[in-house]
Amino acid sequence: MRVLMFGWEFPPYQAGGLATATVGLVTGLLRTGVEVTLVVPFPADESILPGFRLVSADGPAESLRVHRIPSPLGPYDGAERYTEVFERIQSRRPIGSRAVYGAHLFEEVERFAALAGGIAAREPHDLIDTHDWISFAAGLEAQRVSKKPLVAHIHATEYDRSGEGGNPEIHRREREGLSAATRVISNSHVLKRQVVERFGVPADKVDVVHWGIGDDRTPPPSPAPSPFPPDVPVVLFLGRVTRQKGPDYFLEVAGRVSQFNTAAHFLVAGSGDLLPRLMMRAADLGIAHRVHFTGGLHGADVDRAFRMATVCVMPSVSEPFGLVALESLRAGTPCILPKTAGVAEVITNAFKVDFWDVDDIANKVVALLRYPVLRDHLSDLGLQELATERFSLEEPARRTRDAYQRAIEWGGIRG
Repeated sequence: MRVLMFGWEFPPYQAGGLATATVGLVTGLLRTGVEVTLVVPFPADESILPGFRLVSADGPAESLRVHRIPSPLGPYDGAERYTEVFERIQSRRPIGSRAVYGAHLFEEVERFAALAGGIAAREPHDLIDTHDWISFAAGLEAQRVSKKPLVAHIHATEYDRSGEGGNPEIHRREREGLSAATRVISNSHVLKRQVVERFGVPADKVDVVHWGIGDDRTPPPSPAPSPFPPDVPVVLFLGRVTRQKGPDYFLEVAGRVSQFNTAAHFLVAGSGDLLPRLMMRAADLGIAHRVHFTGGLHGADVDRAFRMATVCVMPSVSEPFGLVALESLRAGTPCILPKTAGVAEVITNAFKVDFWDVDDIANKVVALLRYPVLRDHLSDLGLQELATERFSLEEPARRTRDAYQRAIEWGGIRG
């Protein structure tokens, strides 16, 4: 089976869990014998990686081909950030030369889609896969050219990112892509319900495939000591510092935990629009000297953050899945996660909470800091759970391949 995949994030260009999920999916698909041609945008002011390839321990690297389309379109970039990058690129353009990039986010999405047809015409494939709204238009254009079945992978919606408001044009594009797809793949049952209820997609058209996680952590180039003494407890938040991920709830938890554990420090690993507000709130709570803002982390630094943490807190307001929980458990760090997160559907050995109940979350953090035996027990159980086949990369790949096969069969019947 040959898949033409249109993505949004792929290392080294990433801002969130979508890149990690895509790497895991592609790696698993290669191991199960699926050939993947991946098409992704990348920041135009950064160089193309010469000879880029995905190395798979169990499959030939040549099974994956990567097309990088020059674009200032970055993962999770908003309109303001897009305009900033666009203006920087335009300032470097020779006078009189033709503009290559669209001045607006949606215009750039359309440019990305316009190139998809040409790629679909020359790349052999049996099926088209797309990831979230920004690549749906590209998938539709590719399908127009090749007439192959179209799968819409949905990781999160504008409702998850922005609540009941959000951008109406993004809502429209999500509806268009999900409705036009031959089949939809959702990363959790909670997201499937949203797709069915909010977008009117038939339930029997949506396959649920929970993410797995590999054991191929990025090793540090050299041993890096923790900036914290061994006996200092560290509470970690790792994710985009945006409304969806609930970092403001984390800071309120930090304030309460500080009243019971005067030695604890708090690590906020991520970047986003709420960062200035969080810094001000840390000062208001009188814990600014104990809250450390690292900015966005990648590769080995992510693994270091999990390993130096005593406990990880994931207070997401809306979390269709939540790979952070799996990454935390893989590092042996207990995780506190929302009851409503998609990952809560498959993880047993973690404390599950209401994201808004900062008192309950703080109580659980204090218990894990106060009782090492409890922490170690939860850590051991989490590692044992992740070692099962359910959380391997091959399991979601097999289920995705089955969904692909259903799409091909459906496409054949409809065609």
